Order: sequence, then structure tokens, then C-alpha cells
Amino acid sequence: MVKVVVACGGGVFTTSIVTEKIDEILKKEQIAHVITPHKLVEIPEIEGEDLIVVTSKTSAVNNAGIPIMLGSALFTGVDEAAFTKEFVEKVKEIEAAQ
Repeated sequence: MVKVVVACGGGVFTTSIVTEKIDEILKKEQIAHVITPHKLVEIPEIEGEDLIVVTSKTSAVNNAGIPIMLGSALFTGVDEAAFTKEFVEKVKEIEAAQ
């Protein structure tokens, strides 16, 4: 099971939209997953997750080394197909390593 965090600046709406789209993508790929919301300021301290998707640019780094992807394309629709491809590849890589 892949554990994904969706992190935003605090707005519930953006997180909800991106979470829904990630859920749809992973269901379509038949990848077991859990999605947890967090705030951008929490990124450094997040542990026990596999991937962090942020809804806006950030310079935050995760202390546990969890990879971070910029997922604003799922909210804006700009380059959504490219992000989805990269996201699915990353999730499959994580899944294969488990």
C-alpha cells in the first residue's frame, strides 16, 4: 500500500481537489493507497509516508527523505497529463520497492 501525503498552504479546497484526482489516478491504476492531508509547514516533520505531493511550490525538504512532487497541475489542469505520467511512474517505483 502506497502512502501519499497531499500538502498545501492551508486551503482545504485545493487539497480536496488534488486528493480527489490522485485517488482517481491510483484507483484507475489499481494501486492500493492511503492519502493523508497536511500543511506545507508540516513537510519537514512528516514520517512514515511514501510520497508527498504539494499543491504549490515550496522550498521545504522532508527530514526523513520522503520524495516531494509538485502537483499543482492536478489543480490547474496545465500539464496534467505529464504530471500524471510522472506521478504514476514514481508510485509504481515505490510500490515495487515495498
